[in-house]
Amino acid sequence: MKKYTFILLITTLACFFNAAKTIAQPPEKIWFAIKDGLDNQSLMNTIENNTSLFLTACNEATLKNKKPDFSSDLFAKNSKQQVMSFWETSPMYCSKMYISEKCLKRASGGYQVRNIPIFIPGAPEESQNQEIVINYTVNGKIDNIAISVDETRYKEILEEYNTLEDFNRRQIILDFLENFRTAYNTKDLKYIGSIFSEQALIITGKVVKQVQTKDVAINRLLGSEKIVYITQTKPEYLQNLKSTFSNNKYIDVGFEDIEVVRHPKNDKLYGVTLKQKWGSSNYRDTGYLFLMIDFKDEAHPMIHVRTWQPAQFKGEELPKDKIFKLNDFNIQNM
Repeated sequence: MKKYTFILLITTLACFFNAAKTIAQPPEKIWFAIKDGLDNQSLMNTIENNTSLFLTACNEATLKNKKPDFSSDLFAKNSKQQVMSFWETSPMYCSKMYISEKCLKRASGGYQVRNIPIFIPGAPEESQNQEIVINYTVNGKIDNIAISVDETRYKEILEEYNTLEDFNRRQIILDFLENFRTAYNTKDLKYIGSIFSEQALIITGKVVKQVQTKDVAINRLLGSEKIVYITQTKPEYLQNLKSTFSNNKYIDVGFEDIEVVRHPKNDKLYGVTLKQKWGSSNYRDTGYLFLMIDFKDEAHPMIHVRTWQPAQFKGEELPKDKIFKLNDFNIQNM
């Protein structure tokens, strides 16, 4: 009886570890289906087929330890290059064999599918499980992929709209943020440069230790730390970013606690505040990022102001009233 129990235990453990191994391996083929959002059956079939082939190619590349062999027919013009750039910095595979998601119509044109689960083996352990969004042209070709922001907050921000125009702009801003975040992860300096205005104001804060004096009262008044702010021009910022990209094997940027606010008087200006978690090969930090985004050109919104502040100051979370926001800047000439 004991021998039988032992054999049964070994068999059960073997099945468990084999199952775990199977789960850890990417599925060889992915089936994708649209469950809602499209009435055009032909277009639906095209998007489903292109998505299935794209994700299957990613998984095949992972299983064979090679670059993916994407068919150019899946992509819009010049989009294959963007996807390959994503792959080169963040090789990934889809972790689910069957996916069914809603298809959304994009305010800027085309379509989008969200909540595609992926696994990035080369990322830090806490960032390996992600979700991507896939954008499509009006004809169903893959136009772009990006790492998605938190889905719950995504829906909440859209629900805070006041007008249809405001809703569309919020959708564009969220797409904008996902592409912005992905551009850091993929070291896409060209894209980052394209979304900053030529006169952009870029401010970076850092915590420095105060030089102590002989006067104890003054030391108590000044404290042991202070935040020093450095301003940069767009070319200076991009040059520093280029150096950061070249000195780090990987960049892992995450966005949390996103807030989107429209200016009460200038409805073409929006302020975006979020907590940014920056991870790279040799540096990590967490801070508050503020972006002032201008919709004068609806097709090409631009960043006029970018600020970064450390999340922690004197051992405590930076107070909310100290975080940059829209009314901290003179916008009369914008």
